[in-house]
Amino acid sequence: MLKRIHNRLGTAGLVVAVLALIAAVAGTAFAAGGLTKKQEKQVVKIAKKYAGKNGAQGPKGDTGPAGGQGPKGDQGPNREQGPKGVPGPPGSPGPTETELPPGKMETGVWSFNGKGQSSYWVNISFPLRLPTGIDKGLESEPAKCPGSASAPSAARGYWCLYKAQLSNALNSGFEYQSDNRSGRIIEFDAQNEAEQAFGRGTWAVTARCPIDPKTEEEELEC
Repeated sequence: MLKRIHNRLGTAGLVVAVLALIAAVAGTAFAAGGLTKKQEKQVVKIAKKYAGKNGAQGPKGDTGPAGGQGPKGDQGPNREQGPKGVPGPPGSPGPTETELPPGKMETGVWSFNGKGQSSYWVNISFPLRLPTGIDKGLESEPAKCPGSASAPSAARGYWCLYKAQLSNALNSGFEYQSDNRSGRIIEFDAQNEAEQAFGRGTWAVTARCPIDPKTEEEELEC
């Protein structure tokens, strides 16, 4: 059979025919290396002519078993730390409050303890300096000093001293006031110098509201 084809087509024709047959069986995607471009085109043409149609798609195969976990990869190299950023510009200074604002109250505590002295001095410093126009109120004046030792309070424009405990001493009423906006120095007289004298309590002060220029009176709210 092959001899008959060989005699009819020659060696080159026989090769083309054989390759075309193989291409028809295996599909046109066949590499016919060693042929000329013309022979390759002939192979493809013959293969397409005699190639059968694709069969129906076969059934889907079963899913294979899951593969084992692969080995852990090596840790990557550490990255170099980036350069330090340039510091930002300094912010503007915030407001510093040094004086008790209008209508606001501040409170504090006081105490003394001693023996063998005729008088004792209690130093009181205000956290914020007081505005001008602050008067002293007495603990016995509820309109000016409406609080107590446990809840010190003061009406606007007044400073009040509250006594939680006082033993063997009386408030002489004398106050050293070289700068009464910064604090007070209160004197207590001992009733018996030979015995121990002590006292403790609280204080409160409230700033006035601004004066209304139209009425020249203190504003009701501030």
